[in-house]
Amino acid sequence: MKDMAQTERQIFILLLLSENKRGYTINDIHDSLEKWDVIVDKKTIGRDIDSLSGICFITEEARNGKTYYTADKFRLRDITFTSPELISLSFLLELLKPYQYMTMGKTAQELIHKLLDNTTNLNREFIKHFSGLVTINTNDYISDEVNPEIEDRLQSAIRNKTKVRVIYHSFGGDEDTIRIIHPYELMINDGALSVVGYCELRNDIRDFRVSRIKAITPLEETFLIPSDYFLKKARSKFIHLSGNVVEQIIISFDGPTTKYIQEYESDLADEIVVTETGINFIRDTAVTDELVRWIMQYGSGAKVLNPPHLRDRIRQELMKSLEQYS
Repeated sequence: MKDMAQTERQIFILLLLSENKRGYTINDIHDSLEKWDVIVDKKTIGRDIDSLSGICFITEEARNGKTYYTADKFRLRDITFTSPELISLSFLLELLKPYQYMTMGKTAQELIHKLLDNTTNLNREFIKHFSGLVTINTNDYISDEVNPEIEDRLQSAIRNKTKVRVIYHSFGGDEDTIRIIHPYELMINDGALSVVGYCELRNDIRDFRVSRIKAITPLEETFLIPSDYFLKKARSKFIHLSGNVVEQIIISFDGPTTKYIQEYESDLADEIVVTETGINFIRDTAVTDELVRWIMQYGSGAKVLNPPHLRDRIRQELMKSLEQYS
């Protein structure tokens, strides 16, 4: 059960009441809170609504023997921004460009423009002048074509903790499979939108690229996210890797590569040991194709010390590459 403070709970209720014109009953609000593992009695929700009525315009309407509550949408008018804030908004717009193909990215852009529409002409002119003066290297981003309906259904399933049945095209097997997944969260991996969740077919937590989901059917059955999922996930990933067998890998980096690893990739290691020629990068992780590609990108600047089978695999890959140029 989540520990939600009264203020957080009331903000949640206010946002919920402003979602649509149909309105929500106290039972509806209670069920929505329960889906987020927030357990609170209905009398408390009634008191929250009374409290919110004193500061917000909340209406109540009786229909079919039930009382429905609604709240006016929040309105923003004549917002004033400082120059650093306007520059930051320009930065956010530039940052969002690669994600225009996602519903979330498109909506985020629209939200920023909505903020700008409610500010002064001077601020809008400032943004127009500053546009293009901030450039972000987007070479790592992938412009996947994501079906907006699939993305919306995944978001709904994540919010409501309901299972979904998907037809998924596997990249490795180059085939379509039917999966029932418990979607925990949406994540951007290597520039592509993915959904992370438990896969009943594989009996494991997996990542699914959303663009490879060919069809999705929401199911009524609900699920619970393991209590330690968010604590473990940071350490169960190495770049964008997954696998069942975890081993200790030791990679020796030397020359200019040493400085690069220390500056940009050191947080990926469990431990970094300084040596006479460079550093040893130590990490417990699964040996996967992506790990092999990650190591090989450093060429002669990287040498696998452990495990032996990973060293042999790197050697084989290098020999195959050499044959291409024989």
